[in-house]
Amino acid sequence: MIMKRFKKYILVPVLIMLVASCESDFLDVNTSPNSSAEADPGLLFTNAVVDFSTNRTIDFGPTGMAISQLFSGGGSLGAGVFTRPERYIISIFVNGNTWRSHYRNDHKNLKLATDIAEASDPVQNNAAAQCKIFREMIYWSTTVIWGDVPYSESINPDFDLTTFDSQEQVLNGVIDLLDEAIAQIDLNSPLAIGGNDLIYNGDMERWRKFAKSLKLRTLMTMVDADASKAAEIGALIAEGDMIGSRLDNAEFPFFSVPGNRNPFWETLSSFAGEQNIFYFASEATVNLMNSKDDPRMNVYFQPYPGGDPNSEITGVPPGGDASPSVHWVLSIAPRGTDGTVELVRPAAPDVLFSYQEQLFLEAEAIARGFAQGDADAKMREGIEVAMRSYNIDGADIDAYLAGIPTATVELIAEEAWIDMIVRPLEGWTHWRRTETNGVGFPDLELPDGAQTADLMRRFPLPPDEVAANSNAPTERPLDEKMWFDL
Repeated sequence: MIMKRFKKYILVPVLIMLVASCESDFLDVNTSPNSSAEADPGLLFTNAVVDFSTNRTIDFGPTGMAISQLFSGGGSLGAGVFTRPERYIISIFVNGNTWRSHYRNDHKNLKLATDIAEASDPVQNNAAAQCKIFREMIYWSTTVIWGDVPYSESINPDFDLTTFDSQEQVLNGVIDLLDEAIAQIDLNSPLAIGGNDLIYNGDMERWRKFAKSLKLRTLMTMVDADASKAAEIGALIAEGDMIGSRLDNAEFPFFSVPGNRNPFWETLSSFAGEQNIFYFASEATVNLMNSKDDPRMNVYFQPYPGGDPNSEITGVPPGGDASPSVHWVLSIAPRGTDGTVELVRPAAPDVLFSYQEQLFLEAEAIARGFAQGDADAKMREGIEVAMRSYNIDGADIDAYLAGIPTATVELIAEEAWIDMIVRPLEGWTHWRRTETNGVGFPDLELPDGAQTADLMRRFPLPPDEVAANSNAPTERPLDEKMWFDL
């Protein structure tokens, strides 16, 4: 058996791909949900949601954290597993799996589910709205990964000849369809996806809040490139009714049971004996948190197995083979500890949108003059909510808040970055979006051995998509900024 012979984790990159492509036990059904003439939109919806969050967690997730410098691969000490993505050498498997997840499975299933819901008698408006909202969240994800992508023809049966839309068109399309979905929601109708909705269990009031928060995120992504979005941001914040507490968080759940554990944790369980030898503390994140005396340091990080817990917490420089003399890694919980707060744990959910992200977005919008309100109060509430989610002591939270200055756009950006440590797509996009005049928050260094002249801004299009689709655009350098990234 490979697992019995596996000693030095040489095969970890390949094995991680195998873990990522395994079928989830969440979909314990005997037939394909989209092969039946009477397909249930709920089964199609579940299939798409499970696939998307699984990909986010273990295919895109570790690679995204490495390229964004939210965590480090640890150089040779981490068996070199994530050194290549840190240097912007992107695996064709990670890239291709993510593309296929979005297009070949998720959009296809959600569009089919929407059509079934809207063709039923009576029309299942809420079910259709749920599918549209989730689909537009995926489109936002797709375009901030690759830039110009198929949108208007993305469900074309002849997908290999579909056209690519500009990022501006895609993001405006996301706004339009979110508005359509919000208008379609009927709080008085029971015709929603309920038991198959692993996020809100059919609670359409929370789906509406989620949709409006996604709209705010999308508008904030666009506003630097399209100044007209500032007025829409102000109106949306004034209207309110967005994610308003931790109970409203949009999260895909994982559980401490075989087959449904968080795949990020499962990788370390399967290939490292429930120890973290792959996901290291990054220099960028540790230095930023150290500069603020952030009380989350000892929650986020723990010593490399066998290391001294009393040593200074240090981060690994990006892309380097040489690690610091003292090694710290992202914290990992042992099996069966559901109530713990470590970053990597069996039941850690995939957080799609959090209350603190909502607060940080509103704080930034107010600080930039797009909306009315108290930016400092919003930022401080966001910090407190984020820290309480890790059970930080109230006195430590108060001391931290007392030690930071009044909110600025830069400070808000730093606080959001720290909170997004295990949400790499949002963290990477947030960093690109808030960078100003070549200075980011934090100000990242070009990794040693980077395959680009500047920091990475986009994924390459998957080679098989480029080869098969004559409409695919000319490949752009990985360090070329996207439309939204001014």
